[in-house]
Amino acid sequence: WLFVSFSLCIATSFFPSARAGELTLALANSTCNAMNRVGDLYRANHPVRFTYQCKSSGLLAKGLRGGALSADIFVSADLEWMDFAIENGLVAEDTVTSPWGNALVVATPKGSPMQRLDWQDLASDKVTVILIGDPSTAPFGRHAKEALEASGLWDRVKHKIQTRKNIELLADSLATSSTSTVGILFKTNMTDQLRQLHAVDKSLHKPIRYYMAPLKTSAGNTEVTAFLKFMHSKTVKDVFKAEDFDVSAP
Repeated sequence: WLFVSFSLCIATSFFPSARAGELTLALANSTCNAMNRVGDLYRANHPVRFTYQCKSSGLLAKGLRGGALSADIFVSADLEWMDFAIENGLVAEDTVTSPWGNALVVATPKGSPMQRLDWQDLASDKVTVILIGDPSTAPFGRHAKEALEASGLWDRVKHKIQTRKNIELLADSLATSSTSTVGILFKTNMTDQLRQLHAVDKSLHKPIRYYMAPLKTSAGNTEVTAFLKFMHSKTVKDVFKAEDFDVSAP
């Protein structure tokens, strides 16, 4: 159900930022399902039309900088791409918040005979393919590579590595892969077609935190201000908690 009608989340045409009654959200892919739920809750009391642009954080940040995308609010799955947005004058540093965190897991197709996998087993013959996100644009891929490098596994397994542009593509690919294939992804993007084998040691990578900020072109707009206030409410916190995000303070 995580992937139903993702065409709704990816806008094929973009609206000018901060028009009355409309909000465009540039969202890290892993937050798209939760943010759709948040949008539905918000619309129950506010006549706002949402456009969800769901891509990897790097593609969003580059698109916003180059003008291929426009948005009112940017949600990044790591600090690096939010810093990129700050450095390129897209958002103001003092408007950035970090409401949620996440964790990495190793998963396999549900039908795989593997029931458990130690981290070092990634280098064994048990595993023939390891799916990760593209480290150049997808934070969950960069965190996976960082964990593999920190544990001395990267050079031993890099011949098995295959990358996907975003986390939904990886989860879909993994679900239909061979039973000796595993994927490293955020725990929030596990589906009924996957089974978790291992929780990645958090000490092997930088903390996984999300960062949210209004674009400068929309900062101060009443619609944006009201929605950002709602984003920090207990209602939204409960939505993200139910989706397995870490909602504790950084």
